[in-house]
Amino acid sequence: MSLPLVALAAALVPDVVRIIAGDRAGTSAGHVAEAVRSVTGSDDPVEAQRQLDANPAAVTQLKIRLAEIALEQEKAQRDAADAARKAEFEDLKSRIADTQGARSTMVELARSGSVTVWGAPLISAVVTVGFFGVLITLVLGKTEPGPSEFVKSVLNITVGALVAAFTAVVNFWIGSSEGSRSKDATVQTLQAAQTEQTNRAIQSVQEIAQTAARAPAAAAQPLAPPAAQPVRPAAAERPAGRGNFAACLVQVLQQEGGFVNNPADPGGATNLGITRKTLEAFREKTVTEDDVRNLTKEEAQEIYRANYWNPMRCDDLPPGIDLMVFDFGTNAGPQRSVKLLQRVAGVTDDGSVGPITVAAVRAADPAELIARFAQGRMEHYRSLPTFEVFGRGWTSRTDAVKQAALRMALAAAPAS
Repeated sequence: MSLPLVALAAALVPDVVRIIAGDRAGTSAGHVAEAVRSVTGSDDPVEAQRQLDANPAAVTQLKIRLAEIALEQEKAQRDAADAARKAEFEDLKSRIADTQGARSTMVELARSGSVTVWGAPLISAVVTVGFFGVLITLVLGKTEPGPSEFVKSVLNITVGALVAAFTAVVNFWIGSSEGSRSKDATVQTLQAAQTEQTNRAIQSVQEIAQTAARAPAAAAQPLAPPAAQPVRPAAAERPAGRGNFAACLVQVLQQEGGFVNNPADPGGATNLGITRKTLEAFREKTVTEDDVRNLTKEEAQEIYRANYWNPMRCDDLPPGIDLMVFDFGTNAGPQRSVKLLQRVAGVTDDGSVGPITVAAVRAADPAELIARFAQGRMEHYRSLPTFEVFGRGWTSRTDAVKQAALRMALAAAPAS
């Protein structure tokens, strides 16, 4: 582990110190140092710092990698804590089962008429009487001043033994109810602790993601962008697309049009962009071609929101980019659209929008990201065997959506 590289990362993202401090295994520090080494290409902290100062994109890439390490460490800590609490809970259940088993045995002995059944009540009575007798004697009785050390030791042993025996008696006779209450309390404690840890993990990752979002450039550019567009918002954090669903849906519906049933289209009967198969899945029953034809805009809107907008987390994407992802997702599938977004943003294309993806997208220049996304979309279309049939329409749609997205991004850009 190179401590100077870890210190460099900590200066860039202060939360690195907390990540390393919370890792008892000591692996996080090595991962942090390796992240700095892989991004800057140097083991020398001075050279690594120089590389970061000269390359803002490397700074963003390093911040994103540190966010990934934070996620992994938080998950490992949660898993370890969950395992410890589960073991404690299993031990509690075992002790409750032991108490219940002893009581069940006594009930069986009573049913069989065995005299052994009187053993537990008799011992319990003796212990209870002895406990309270000694307690009353100690409280109300008068003892000689300055008892010997031997007498003190005997009294301590006697009282301790009676307290332990009385506790066992109480647990034996009413332990089931107390155990149930303890079990419920334990479950509630486990749930509260897990919720608290999850919230801390989410907050931590969001803080790192927000730090990465303030970087002035995207981490990587896997697709060469076309000619530069006029949109150039400031490098500050981009606003997310919350509340932009209605505006994006208008653009999607304009492209989808009304009812069609093209034999060359594998989707079959489609209305407002909703295929028969999609409608059947949403209604959870078989539908006819007439059902597709009679689909209302209100129901189509709910399908778009539930099947595409929400799963792709478009609310968390900047205006314009949310439209690009949303429209391509409705046309080619949410996972394919998200993976394309992740590739052009320079993060792992796992098909799931998380804090790292959101941070990278908000850190990128909107116009360049929109252009690269449109280029990647067209590359996908050209790879399809039906491009000769639908290629002209796909090209027209991609260009129209790109222009609408650029207008949205320009309108949301902060005033310079």
